[in-house]
Amino acid sequence: MFGAVKQSISRKLVLGVLVTTLTALLVACASMLVLDIRNYQTGWAGDLQAQADIVAEVTKPALEFNDAQVARENLLQLRARPAIAAAAIYRPDGSVFASYAKSPEDARRLPQRLPQAGQAIDGGRIAIATRMLRNSELVGIVYVEAEYPLMAQVRRYLSILAAVLFGSLLVALVMSSWLQSAIIKPVLALTAAVDQVIRRRDFSMRVEKTTQDEVGVLVDAFNGMLGEVGERAKALEESNARMQHEVSVRIEAEEAVRQLNSSLERRIKDRTAELEKTHAQLRQSQKLEAIGQLTGGVAHDFNNVLQVIAGNLQLLQMSLAGNPEAQRRLEAAAFAADRGAKLSSQLLAFARRHPLQPVATNIGRVLRGMDELLRRALGESVQIETVVAGGLWTTLADPHQLENVILNLAINARDAMQGDGRLTLELNNAMLDDEYVLHEPEVAPGQYVMLAISDTGCGMPPEVIARAFEPFFTTKREGEGTGLGLSMAYGFVKQSNGHIRIYSEVGSGTTIKIYLPRSMQPEVELPNLRKAPVIGGTETILVVEDDLAVQATVVDMLQGLGYRVLKANDGQSALTILQSGIPVDMLFTDVVMPGPVRSIEVARQAKQMLPAIEVLFTSGYTQNAIVHGGRLDPGVELISKPYRRDELARKIRQLFAAHKEDAATAQAPAPAPAPEAAQAPLSIAAAPMSILVVEDNTDARTMLSELLLILGHAVEGVGSAEEALDLLAHKQFDILLTDHSLPGMSGLELARRVQARADGMKIIFSSGYGAVGAGELDMKPAFLPKPFTLAALQAVLDDVVHEGAARGRPQADHQS
Repeated sequence: MFGAVKQSISRKLVLGVLVTTLTALLVACASMLVLDIRNYQTGWAGDLQAQADIVAEVTKPALEFNDAQVARENLLQLRARPAIAAAAIYRPDGSVFASYAKSPEDARRLPQRLPQAGQAIDGGRIAIATRMLRNSELVGIVYVEAEYPLMAQVRRYLSILAAVLFGSLLVALVMSSWLQSAIIKPVLALTAAVDQVIRRRDFSMRVEKTTQDEVGVLVDAFNGMLGEVGERAKALEESNARMQHEVSVRIEAEEAVRQLNSSLERRIKDRTAELEKTHAQLRQSQKLEAIGQLTGGVAHDFNNVLQVIAGNLQLLQMSLAGNPEAQRRLEAAAFAADRGAKLSSQLLAFARRHPLQPVATNIGRVLRGMDELLRRALGESVQIETVVAGGLWTTLADPHQLENVILNLAINARDAMQGDGRLTLELNNAMLDDEYVLHEPEVAPGQYVMLAISDTGCGMPPEVIARAFEPFFTTKREGEGTGLGLSMAYGFVKQSNGHIRIYSEVGSGTTIKIYLPRSMQPEVELPNLRKAPVIGGTETILVVEDDLAVQATVVDMLQGLGYRVLKANDGQSALTILQSGIPVDMLFTDVVMPGPVRSIEVARQAKQMLPAIEVLFTSGYTQNAIVHGGRLDPGVELISKPYRRDELARKIRQLFAAHKEDAATAQAPAPAPAPEAAQAPLSIAAAPMSILVVEDNTDARTMLSELLLILGHAVEGVGSAEEALDLLAHKQFDILLTDHSLPGMSGLELARRVQARADGMKIIFSSGYGAVGAGELDMKPAFLPKPFTLAALQAVLDDVVHEGAARGRPQADHQS
């Protein structure tokens, strides 16, 4: 090997090609041999395992029924595979149930005791043992043994690989000889040319290129090097000239730098001050945004709690109308709940999560409408002056939330004046130009309506102004304020795409200016629902609420108002009720709903199934489901949590009244008839029956029980067959309505045990897998395929009742 290093390039090339080829072929042949042997063994084992699994599957019934003849016939089918020498089926106790052997010698090789599951290779034999299970219980072992001609296969592979190795080396020898002549000759020619160029020192000479391969590339590189050497000499002279020119330019630049240095410090100082101001504004904005995210999430859960508290307090006030002492305590509790609701609303407003319903509003009209309210809230010692400019523009804002902002700021001003002073409310059209908004990155230039609220109070120092918009920040004494008035105003203005600014000096009073964008739309006057009467109705309302405490409170409120109420815990349950055919006049759903079906999807499908249905959303925190850009989507109706009973009653009647007005004035053709299932008349059972519902899915069981209650029957539901048997041990029912697939005991087994009681109970199977095989039952059961409608459920019950009457079996009346 070391002697080959001293040989010529041509011989080293031939030797290298042969050694490399031989090494690669040996590694490849060895790898292929190992892989083929492994594949051969895996194939034999897999094939034999498949045969064992087939025998186990077809013989399992024979083993269970102790039919050895059928088992032997199944084993005799293995004769079609000559390589299989013997097979046997063992009972769990180790005894042979049936066997097959190609020869007596093969029969003697069968194990005399229960073999272990798995595979074993012994010389030229391979054996597979497979367990036979029924409901995870061992019922037997299938043992299959076959011939395993591995060595013959290895010898055949070796002979083929030897032939391939010899042929490959022959080809490599020929190719190396050709490479020797194709590569070495051009290299020798290039070496001679290079030697001649170096001796003559003539860098203008060029070597002739005779090939296009790597040697040709080397010739091009050599020729390029010669040309570059000549160009470098010429470039050196040009570089000297350019260097002289650059030196003169640098001298001029240094002089210009010296002149600029005198003004540089001043400009850096100005720019630094501007950046610090911008960073301070950015940090304040990010801080308020982070606090807003936190307070918004807290308000969401707080509103659900307040809804349960406030709703039940109102229901208790109605229930204890004749108890003055209880009414006094309930009024105090309700007042505290209202304060909590106000705090929650202010938190949501600051967090910019309060759903706004903006309309084109004339703020001057809003101020005039608030005149009496402001005078009552501020007292007689505070003088109120209102200045409204002529030609006031309209603005796109939520008038109800704007009233709350004005009232909160006015109360803050009263407290700053200690109840004595002058409050000025000023309205003007304003223009914020590019120069003004340059220092207010969140404000867009344009036309605005400006509302200025000024007081003659004590004023605020700069450090208080810097924190004035933070929630819960207040300079008042404990118990005199919550610190949410200004933060609520800030959130409302930002959510309305406006701008708010505080101007204040200690001892000179405070002015708060609110800028709301101008709207080109005509003014819209909203109806005043606060003066509407509190009345109920007889319509049907579907309540969809995942918080069971809130759901129970809302259902009690609506039932107290006279409505017929259906309830669902999630979107999927609500769709089941809507698809059942029950007429529903209104869908009242929480915005935030668990499960795969969201509230928006429930509302959309409800409108498709029942075009005349009204949809009312409710939530303590709307997120982005029905609110985009801080505003409710067009056509969406929302009542925010927590709401009072009278607010809910007025909102529902408003929607129903608007629907009737639209129906009376509509000129479009009559809508297409509802689906047949929805039009089918439903009747309450004349003879109610007691029905036992067995369903492992909690939602499905609850839904089915409610449908049966709607039809007038007495219902009890359980989640398993075992619970049903325990209940039947001490209580009697007319009908058993059970799912076929149950955990533990199946529905079919439950039906057999119920029929064994011979008490005439009728059976209905409900399944989503088609008809249930019930041939072993004495009487034919009824079937209710899933999914089903209310009409289909009523039809099945009617069939069961009529069948019982035809057989002369009286219907027992067992009310639970």
